Amino acid sequence: MKSASTYSVTQFFNNLHTNLSNCGRLLVQISNWQIGMNTLFEFLTIPSLITLGTDALRLLLSFALGIFIVNIYQWTHTKVPQKSFTDTLIILCMLISVVMVIIGDSIARAFSLVGALSIIRFRTAIQDPRDIGFVFYALAVGMAVGAGNPSVAILATFLIGIIILCMYHWHQRFGNDNEFSLEFCLPPDRSFETVYRSVFDKYLIYERLLEKRIKKSQMVELTFRVKLVNPQEWLTFFNELSQIENLTEVRMDKE
Repeated sequence: MKSASTYSVTQFFNNLHTNLSNCGRLLVQISNWQIGMNTLFEFLTIPSLITLGTDALRLLLSFALGIFIVNIYQWTHTKVPQKSFTDTLIILCMLISVVMVIIGDSIARAFSLVGALSIIRFRTAIQDPRDIGFVFYALAVGMAVGAGNPSVAILATFLIGIIILCMYHWHQRFGNDNEFSLEFCLPPDRSFETVYRSVFDKYLIYERLLEKRIKKSQMVELTFRVKLVNPQEWLTFFNELSQIENLTEVRMDKE
């Protein structure tokens, strides 16, 4: 009887300890739930909603201005623009706006973001310097929107866009129609340079060697900027170059 009584008392205290532990866990869960609800209610207050709406408007404004920048780029680009590059301009404009909102007036955040972004390596070569200008165009507009200066962003976007359009139409109307970019490949033998020289002397008034590269096939690739005596003879000039033996991959683009 004594051992049974002792066992009953021990079991009673064990059950009591288990119930108290369960009650403690329940109280902790209720406390966490209350903290979460308080945080949610604080987030749903009027000042927080106003801040959230302001940030959303900044993001939408940077998106709209990014689309305008892309349209300016497409209207003034002489070649078919890459979709990846035009999409990147819009994304850059929005991302820089978000970054400026995150930084705010905190110098520590600014240095932290610089350190975090410094690990990124960009290996895509931008061949046209004009594309670099549009990248900075999108960056500047995104910075203005994120810094809380929408009027500056809108004014700069439209004013710079109008200037770019004016320069494009000026070059289209008063630019030189007889300047071309010329590329071709030939064997690595100096004697072959005299082969195209006669054609150059016949049709060109100006030539400038821009680049000389050795390809994997051991062919020499030459890139020239040329100006024709008569712009109407560009096709004849191109055909005569293409007919030269061992001169391959002839390409001619309007500057």
